[in-house]
Amino acid sequence: MDIIKRLTTKTQTIPENAFREVYEQYVTEASFLWVLRSIGVRQPHYDLDDIADLEKRIEANLDGLMTSLDLAWELCLEALSIGQPGEIFTVAVVAFRSRDVEKIKTVVLEALQEEENTKALVSAIAWLPEKLVRDWITKFLSSKNLEHKFLAIAACSARGEAPGEILGSLLKREDCLNHKKLRARALRLIGELKLQDYRWAIDDAYSDEDPEVKFWVNWSTIMLGDPTAVRQLETYVQEPGDLQRKAVDVAFRVLPIDQARAWISKLSSQPENVRIVIEAVGILGDPHAVPWLIEKMRHMETAKLAGQSFTLITGIDLEKYELNIEAPEEITAIPNDDPQDTDVSLDEDENLPFPDVDKVASTWQKHGHKYLPGRRYFMGAEISEATLQDKLLNGLQRQRSAAAIELAIKSPQSPLINVAARSFT
Repeated sequence: MDIIKRLTTKTQTIPENAFREVYEQYVTEASFLWVLRSIGVRQPHYDLDDIADLEKRIEANLDGLMTSLDLAWELCLEALSIGQPGEIFTVAVVAFRSRDVEKIKTVVLEALQEEENTKALVSAIAWLPEKLVRDWITKFLSSKNLEHKFLAIAACSARGEAPGEILGSLLKREDCLNHKKLRARALRLIGELKLQDYRWAIDDAYSDEDPEVKFWVNWSTIMLGDPTAVRQLETYVQEPGDLQRKAVDVAFRVLPIDQARAWISKLSSQPENVRIVIEAVGILGDPHAVPWLIEKMRHMETAKLAGQSFTLITGIDLEKYELNIEAPEEITAIPNDDPQDTDVSLDEDENLPFPDVDKVASTWQKHGHKYLPGRRYFMGAEISEATLQDKLLNGLQRQRSAAAIELAIKSPQSPLINVAARSFT
């Protein structure tokens, strides 16, 4: 934080401005709304319209800041000292819009100190028009600082833009190859954007023993059109860790149903895996597992998640068809007030409906015969490009995310759609 203190001291103090409180509010609101948006893009009850509404409010506050740049920057430096992602996003947008090199350097230096703040900086770069950030992305790619290169690759991913030929040079440099976080991110980008010309970099990385690099090698191989690489993901699927969910999210869309069932059976042999098993069942889309999901709805800790997987397979909206009830009072508050409780896994369930199990079971008894065992279903229909495209445009955020991954796997030439990307320009 020392650099911020020095810069704040050097900044000429702005005379008391009648509108200072208004500009303080702009900073606060833009930062807070960005945090809401960063949460909202992963929420089960948000759709594109909800995201767009938040974005318009964020943009209005950012535009307000640009009407008095000197005052805005003084307040931005104060906000930067807080060191939180929302403030990093706001300050970064103001800095890049100002086109002031020193302002941009200030926020980049601060943001790269923490992983979550780096993500906020990437979000800001993705938010802005190409004319304001393209040259900076190129500079970061060419920088000797490997963290700058990582930032640039992450920004290219968020913007859905290929880095160009410099990516090939980066993937041949020994220092870059030894920087495992950077190498993994670059390999992931190849799969996300379907950069078929860089398949050689995937092949070169197969001998890398780093777990994260190995994961993204196989993930990108699948995205580039080779489903046989899914066999290499079994270890990641079966073992809890940072990459387990990402592995599950791809593997059960690629595996033949019989093999997928075997993996799920193995995964479910450990009781602590019940939540990831429920997710895997929803991703697989096998109606054979619906009775098991209904049984899991009878347990407080898995009821909502099982309801979500039920809907992903059947397309039956629990709230629309009044198949939900108020969550029982005895269910654990999310998040709860116990400072010793570090389990935040249930936070993801907070905005999911609580199923009325008897009504759900009755509905399935009436309509279950329409779903053929051995077929994969998504939102009530056998998986097809038309269904996926419809849900990508009109579904809720988690449904849109599922549709985007399915579409990317189906077409080795079509980039993975970033459903967290800015919805309007």
